Amino acid sequence: MKYNRQKEMLSYIEENKSVRNEELLSRFNISIQTLRRDLKIFEDQGLIEKVYGGVIYNDRRESVSSVSPLEKREQSNSEEKEYIGKLAAALVEDGDVIFIDSGTTAYRMLHYMKDLKNVTVISHCLDVMMEIRRMPNLTGICVGGVIQHDSGTFVVDSSFYPYNYNKAFISTVGISASKSLTNTNLYEGAMKQHVINQSAANYILADHSKFDVIAYNHFADFSLIKAIITDRKPSEKFINFFESKQIKLMY
Repeated sequence: MKYNRQKEMLSYIEENKSVRNEELLSRFNISIQTLRRDLKIFEDQGLIEKVYGGVIYNDRRESVSSVSPLEKREQSNSEEKEYIGKLAAALVEDGDVIFIDSGTTAYRMLHYMKDLKNVTVISHCLDVMMEIRRMPNLTGICVGGVIQHDSGTFVVDSSFYPYNYNKAFISTVGISASKSLTNTNLYEGAMKQHVINQSAANYILADHSKFDVIAYNHFADFSLIKAIITDRKPSEKFINFFESKQIKLMY
């Protein structure tokens, strides 16, 4: 309940840009102490700024040229990433051949795949393979190559691996209505692009911090994307945009 309340509250602040404390207290029927704790969490994540009597949403629209170290990203928005992983795992069916991308969100879907049968998971991510090692119900195929220490993935010549996937679960650094899907690693981008072209259904896994962010490397537009899986309701701008592209929004 706490997590759902905080999701809804942050979404409400983002939509309205600035909100008075009295409005939040009334809308979410909480005490001032609870409100202060929730707002402190948002403030620590850089999502809001406190002003006299209320809060202002920090617009995260920005361009990025690099991502944080893997260990730091692993700890960031951990609850949100688990939630996204659970939603994604529910889409996998017995007998599927799927691709699970790199990143600190995608591999978490494995936590919710313990009861599946005859599922083959293909990945170039070391964390994915280490997780599958503890899951005898899954068949893991590692698309190997030279290890990248910063991302925990292998540099792969994808032309040697012409696999076809029922479903692909792809991570991203940025989601933008104008620039589509972007990241900061050319090798990773090439792998994502290859897999998207080889998959029957593509799902983008991205927490709320990835929206309105543009990285320098464009790896895909939205034409081959079936759904966006995220942790909370995005702004009306993105809701309308995804509807226009006939892309399902899951949160």
